[in-house]
Amino acid sequence: MEVCERYGIPHSEFLKWSKDDRDKALALHLRKRSTCKHCGTRPEEWDERRGGSRNAYVPDIDRCRGCEQMQAYDASLSPEDRKELGRGIYIVLRRRREV
Repeated sequence: MEVCERYGIPHSEFLKWSKDDRDKALALHLRKRSTCKHCGTRPEEWDERRGGSRNAYVPDIDRCRGCEQMQAYDASLSPEDRKELGRGIYIVLRRRREV
């Protein structure tokens, strides 16, 4: 049912899919479910008993210019700004009209 919910379809519609399509949707669902939402890896990638490696990945630093801009803007907000804006705010990027 989680797969049906993900695709926004009733179970009866899912059952009309070919076996191959259902198998692929279920495999993708299980893969995403087992993927760590923080680091993007799966337990079997680290588990030597399941073909993985304890050294499967190494940490590195990436930089996103968009995230950098949002963090700088967030840091520039004064306590007074934050009080005036209230709770529930978050910084987003909007495309400039003329680039």
